[in-house]
Amino acid sequence: MAISVGLVAVVALLLFGLYGGVSFSPGGPSEGQTPTADVTGGFAGAGPLVGFPVVVPAGLPAGWQPNSFSYTDPSSTVGAGVDTGGPAAVRGGWLTAEGRFVTLIESSGPVTQVLATELGTVGSTTGTEKVGDTQWRLTTGRRGEAAWFRTVDGVTYLITGSAPAADFRAVARAVAAPA
Repeated sequence: MAISVGLVAVVALLLFGLYGGVSFSPGGPSEGQTPTADVTGGFAGAGPLVGFPVVVPAGLPAGWQPNSFSYTDPSSTVGAGVDTGGPAAVRGGWLTAEGRFVTLIESSGPVTQVLATELGTVGSTTGTEKVGDTQWRLTTGRRGEAAWFRTVDGVTYLITGSAPAADFRAVARAVAAPA
């Protein structure tokens, strides 16, 4: 009986290994393929889905890889299969050339609700940053990440992530709108 169980285990491990279920990397994790998403197309088509005017980010650095997009449906607060319980929102994320990430959220909800939903908390404003003609307020998000936000014509714009301030400025310029 032990031989039979051993034989079944060997066959199972071989099949598991052949179909990509197992990897062996004695030197540590290896670089994998980064997910991609049509962030520009997502923002471009999201307006009718969320019920507010969505700004499509333009002029982001060429080395950035768009890697995530989601939205929250205003009628059910369920978007892209995820129940957020928050206001209507559109989210796009990029991996920068340096391997950091930055996310842009546009939402029709009140700023305190957007911050609570997206950051998990509503911290105090820690300062401001002027980019072009727009003024952004600064706070911190999950895991101590930076978060910049502003509201224009009832739409709250929130930038968050692990990227440095220069990358946040690039996103701020990409969604510049008259204040």
